[in-house]
Amino acid sequence: MKNMKLAALLLLLPAALMAQDTLAVGRPAPTFFLPALDGSKFFLSEHLAPQGKKTVVLDFFTTWCGPCKKELPLLDALIKKYPKDSVLLVLIDVGEKKDTVLANFNPAYFYPVLLDQFNAIGEKYGVKSFPSLFIIDNNGILRYAGVGFDEKTGLADAKKILDQLVLKKKIKGKKAKRV
Repeated sequence: MKNMKLAALLLLLPAALMAQDTLAVGRPAPTFFLPALDGSKFFLSEHLAPQGKKTVVLDFFTTWCGPCKKELPLLDALIKKYPKDSVLLVLIDVGEKKDTVLANFNPAYFYPVLLDQFNAIGEKYGVKSFPSLFIIDNNGILRYAGVGFDEKTGLADAKKILDQLVLKKKIKGKKAKRV
């Protein structure tokens, strides 16, 4: 009987561990490190508490994505509205080689550009289409997950979350969250 309980526990253990890695707003965001376009390495954990104390915005994109190109200038303008030391925008190119990104990415943006060439981090975050936007609070908790870009609403939902996290504004009305 004791062996049967142990066997059952061992069978359930992988499912329990996988449940801890489930991506959901309100749960810890998956941490990672990736090479950056400039040759450095980016570690998400260095920007969250206790080491760093920034709200991190992850934007998964590709250079061929039309909606990504429309979203980026608006995202750039949004991030610039907050104190520089409070929000970090991180652009993550998915599935493309460094040479492709260098040839097709606008160097006017001064944010870390990471290379997820084999989609390992995109898979961790459940990215299936572009752009995909995630906001992680300074404690490493995922606060927003959004897919796609709507030209009519732009980044209104993301702005509400950033206002709440960075400016400590209360969100009025329905909870801002896109999935």
